[in-house]
This record gives sequence, structure tokens and C-alpha cells, in this order.
Amino acid sequence: MVKKKRWAVVLGIPLLIGLGGFVYVWNLVSAHDETAMPTEKRDVAIVLGAALWEGKPSPALEERLQMALQLYKEKRVDVLLLSGGVGDDGISEAEGMKQYLVEEGVPVGALLLEEQARSTEENLRHARTLMKEKGHHTAYLVTHDYHIYRALKYAHKADVTAKPAAVHSEVLWMGFHKTRESLAVMKGSLFDW
Repeated sequence: MVKKKRWAVVLGIPLLIGLGGFVYVWNLVSAHDETAMPTEKRDVAIVLGAALWEGKPSPALEERLQMALQLYKEKRVDVLLLSGGVGDDGISEAEGMKQYLVEEGVPVGALLLEEQARSTEENLRHARTLMKEKGHHTAYLVTHDYHIYRALKYAHKADVTAKPAAVHSEVLWMGFHKTRESLAVMKGSLFDW
């Protein structure tokens, strides 16, 4: 009986620590669930890429683009920096976003494309290079609320002065995305930051 209790303790303590850590990270990922639409003026909005479906923005990416469009139309930013590399569709996420926004009436001159990134970290690192080249200093990060925490960490690491423009999804299943994002935050805190 003592042996069973010992094993319960040996297995139970790490399990409780792991569960507590996951709950803590889940709360970080959920911190922007209620973030309101930003109101101050910034130089650019960095729109972080997501999937294209047959060359067109997926419903989740459309949500990000609608946020960017609102920031642009309300003159909160003058430039939309579209970040995302080439995926399975043969065109970059940035190019797919550009086509969508041009159809929505945004002039090509208000769009900057970053077409190399294949991760959130690369999105922000390459965006910083483009911002420096064009003389931009401040940005909004346009991405889904569950992704904001990690995106801001990478923005800080890349020396991008950014504030969140959190998209609250109506098309994504948050349980799946927050779980996946929580794991990504845990990995990032161990290896990237």
C-alpha cells in the first residue's frame, strides 16, 4: 500500500505542476479575449498571415483582413503591412491578402508585402526590416485574440513597437486554437524568448 501511495505522489506531483502550468498559459492566451478596437494612430498595421483556400483568404484570414480594413478606413493607420510566405496555394499569403484588400478598395500604394515569413517569429522579424526601410516606427498587430500574447513577445524580440488589434473570431473553434496556442507559448518560453 505504501508503494502505491509513493507512485501516486511521484506521478501526481508532475501532473499537477504540468496542469497548473497549462492553466497559467491558457490564461495568458486568453488575456485579449475582450480587448476593444484600438483608437490611437499608429504608422502601420501588421497583418499576420493565415491560410489561403484556393488562393483566397480563409474565413479566419478574412476576419484579420476586415480588422485591418477597419483600421485603414478609420485612419488609425496609413499603411497595411501584409506578412506571410508562400504556402500550398502557389502564391504568398501576403499576395492573397493584397488581392483581397485591393478588391475592397485599398490602394496598392497603401500596402507593403512581406512574403518570406513562415512563422510568427519570422513575420515580425521581416516586418521590422520593412518598417525600418520605409521609416515606420509604430504598429498594430492584427491577429486573432488568442495569438496576440505570443505575437507581442516576438514583436518585442524583433524590436517592433506594437500594440494589439485583436480579432475576435466568429469562425474558429477556440478550444482547439487556444490549446494549440498554449502549447506554442510553452515552447516559445522554453526556446525562443
